[in-house]
Amino acid sequence: MPDVIEDETTEAATEEAAGDTADAAHTADDAQEFDEAFDEAAAESARRWGRIGAIVLAVLLVISAITAATLYFVVYQPDQATGPRAQDAVLADAKAGAAAVLSYSPDSLEGDLSKAKSHLTGEFLNYYSDFVESTVRPAVRTKHVSTSAEVVRAAIIEMHPTTAKVLAFVNQATTSDTLVSPKVSQSSIRMELQKVGSSWLISDFKPV
Repeated sequence: MPDVIEDETTEAATEEAAGDTADAAHTADDAQEFDEAFDEAAAESARRWGRIGAIVLAVLLVISAITAATLYFVVYQPDQATGPRAQDAVLADAKAGAAAVLSYSPDSLEGDLSKAKSHLTGEFLNYYSDFVESTVRPAVRTKHVSTSAEVVRAAIIEMHPTTAKVLAFVNQATTSDTLVSPKVSQSSIRMELQKVGSSWLISDFKPV
């Protein structure tokens, strides 16, 4: 009888041990499955955040490009078009144009007039062309009028990317058959200029 009890006890212990082993195996399998699921979720999360990061970076790059373009066209380009270099160009063309309009002589009349016209545009070019035919040519032909002008000072009154206003102070010497000695005069000229290509051309020219 004791042997039977011992056998039953041993068998029960064996079955319990087997059950514990099976439970441990299930627990290990569950832990492995959890780890694998966690790793997969972590990897998927990393991929998702990587995609989001790439999208955010692309958006930031687009915004940066738009901002740079806006600053260039709204701030930098207008400043560049009215900055020191542009002002120097306006003054140089205004001085050269004023001197050309007010200078001519019998010996070089055609060249002088062509040079003057190259500095003009718009309605003032038309006015100057008419004035040359009605007044300058007859005076040069009949009285041998010759005049030479020099711009001694000039200043910008108003400046925009494609238009400008300039005040110039001019010394002018005139000779003719009716003058005993050269006539010297000083005058101030108010000019309006327009940018045509890379040049600033005079569109209005008035003594003040």
